[in-house]
Amino acid sequence: MKYMIEPIGTQFSNKELAALAARFSSKANEGYRLHSVFQATQPGCLGIGRPTITYLAVYVKDETP
Repeated sequence: MKYMIEPIGTQFSNKELAALAARFSSKANEGYRLHSVFQATQPGCLGIGRPTITYLAVYVKDETP
């Protein structure tokens, strides 16, 4: 199995939802499937800035021949 994780943000307008769906479809075309989404806190710049909350998408790809 091969995993890929990417931040997808926290707030989505209708236009951004369409872009997110396109991103999920693009990953599916690469052979990945969406495994899960979870909330995470990312540290601020150099670890001293204000941390931000984001959502991370986890994709999985089966690499068995």
